[in-house]
Amino acid sequence: MQARDIQRLLTAAGYYNGGIDGDFGPKSRLAVEKILTRNKPEALKWSASRQRIAAAQIILNAAGYASGNVDGYWLKGGLTHEAFNAWDYYVTTGNREILPGRDDIEPIITPAPRTKWPRQSGVPAVFGKAGEPACSSGKARLPFPFRIAWSTSQKIKQFSCHEMVAEPFTSIFRETASHYGQARMVALGLDLFGGCYNYRPMRGGTSLSMHAYGIAYDIDPERNQLRWGEARATLAKPDYDTFWAIVEAHGALSLGRARGYDYMHFQFANL
Repeated sequence: MQARDIQRLLTAAGYYNGGIDGDFGPKSRLAVEKILTRNKPEALKWSASRQRIAAAQIILNAAGYASGNVDGYWLKGGLTHEAFNAWDYYVTTGNREILPGRDDIEPIITPAPRTKWPRQSGVPAVFGKAGEPACSSGKARLPFPFRIAWSTSQKIKQFSCHEMVAEPFTSIFRETASHYGQARMVALGLDLFGGCYNYRPMRGGTSLSMHAYGIAYDIDPERNQLRWGEARATLAKPDYDTFWAIVEAHGALSLGRARGYDYMHFQFANL
């Protein structure tokens, strides 16, 4: 995120009245300090760059643009990036950006029949209420430590998901590792964990995301950004065909393959 973008957010929130010039001087730093002191004082111990992002996340969340946890991390294609894009679109055009929701468009291809998992509209009846303990009590085990996409020096050996899909998630990545091998998975970015359980609305919408039920997973968000189609998204390339075959064999749905964008995302729910 550019310094000018953070200055714009600080100005909109009433914390800053200086120039929007990208020069993050004393007035800009004081504005960040004020918002963190009021909303997340522990962030004052973070690096200057993390503090700026944290301030932006606080403003976006307060304005109704879900940027996820206030952690000070910025990732292209991630929640904070998409929240800022939506905010920027609104202040630039005066209109809310409308992205097709999960239930209100026809898929561009007809997904293979899946009988085990419900349509999105039927998810609560099968998986229960979003945010309930079952949505994050499942633990999907990974075949080797995966990198966290927004902080690649950090690694995880498992992730939280809905208890009903822990085993399918585990099997998908175990079979993927068996086919590609660890070195090839890393080279392809298939080990870049972009998130699973997260109680939030859909990006560009108001309905709850499938992530709020712990039944959706994101991979390598920076190289598979929400709006990117098959021409730009790496996960649309032939190298990943076997991976998607494994995903679909377990009944999960690739939104990119079904809709033509949002290739980072697959879920245990039909359109």
